[in-house]
Amino acid sequence: MHIKTTNDTPFLSEINMVPFIDVALVLLIIFMIITPVMVMNSIQVQLPQSSSVNQVPTKNIIITVKPDGTVFLNNEQVTPGLLTDKITLLMEQHPECAVIYADRQVAVSMLVDVIDQIEAGGMHTISLTTERRQQEQPVTSGDPQAVNNS
Repeated sequence: MHIKTTNDTPFLSEINMVPFIDVALVLLIIFMIITPVMVMNSIQVQLPQSSSVNQVPTKNIIITVKPDGTVFLNNEQVTPGLLTDKITLLMEQHPECAVIYADRQVAVSMLVDVIDQIEAGGMHTISLTTERRQQEQPVTSGDPQAVNNS
């Protein structure tokens, strides 16, 4: 068997750009999906637990209250006196509700004050976000001391 080699054929020096563009667009889509999730979870609070589960509406105002009393409106820190004014401005966008992410260590009086300011700004549909409560595991052993020691 003989392989014919010739130097007459030109060397192909072009790079096919279609796979490169495909990968770039896929990465762009991935970053567009992940970015809102990262921004939403940028302020860390420990949510109280609840056994009920409801979906949060998509078009809403996000209010986060940290244990030290710091209030954030759509991930921007707000002084307590300006919360009502900023809610009034956001009402022009016709949000569905105000969603409060309050740390479990926030005082109830602070939470009531934030809710009052939200209502004074014109938003009367308010949702308080919680984590889902984990079901307690029943004791299955026949040992009576296992129940008394827990």
